[in-house]
Amino acid sequence: MWSAQEQAQAEGLTLLVAENKTGYLGVNRQTSRTKPYLAGVWRSGKNVHLGSFATAEEAALCIARS
Repeated sequence: MWSAQEQAQAEGLTLLVAENKTGYLGVNRQTSRTKPYLAGVWRSGKNVHLGSFATAEEAALCIARS
């Protein structure tokens, strides 16, 4: 199985790096959840939740795909 970084590279995508605790733009962490990494983007002036993930890399890959 490929890592999220390898998968993104294979699909021609770039994971957006940020200077926050998760290390990725649009990825937040809530420790009280089973899948603590939340992916979200802004579309047409609204925050769109893309899902919850086990790792920050998986969440960043979802954002890159969107």
